[in-house]
Amino acid sequence: MSKILVNYIYIGSNKRLEKLKFFKPFSFENITSIGFDAETELVELIDKVIADSSSNLVVLLPPGTSPNKSSRESLKKMALINQLSWGWFKLNNKNKILRKLKGIILSMNQIPTLEQGIFFSRDLYFSIGGIGKVMKSPFDEIGKRLYSRIDPQKPLPPLIIRSKKIGLS
Repeated sequence: MSKILVNYIYIGSNKRLEKLKFFKPFSFENITSIGFDAETELVELIDKVIADSSSNLVVLLPPGTSPNKSSRESLKKMALINQLSWGWFKLNNKNKILRKLKGIILSMNQIPTLEQGIFFSRDLYFSIGGIGKVMKSPFDEIGKRLYSRIDPQKPLPPLIIRSKKIGLS
């Protein structure tokens, strides 16, 4: 039996997640979904799933997306090294104007958006005190906390979008 190195966690409403089909994980990967009904329970659910996981690297994904093969291999390498790291996936917008606008916002804010997903070392997650409060942008608080500890990795290739709508609900 091989060790689980990377834990992919899909976050969305129960209604949204029950309709999804997830990609087939490699032997070193695990896929979990966190369905919720209210934002107040989301923080506790995320903390519990990450605490119960034995993986070195955690990847939070929006419903209907998946990392491509090269991203999955990069995440495996990061997990094998087992050093504190974090980052996100590049934007995947076909509309060049929208992608440039979001890129400008990202470069000013330096916090990934929900549709980009985010990955981080499990140890780093607990050293910063968890995800924090979920605000309008789900990664605002955790992004600030992660930046306070370590600079992010270079963004990985964009997520593959398998559905038309991206969002928590």
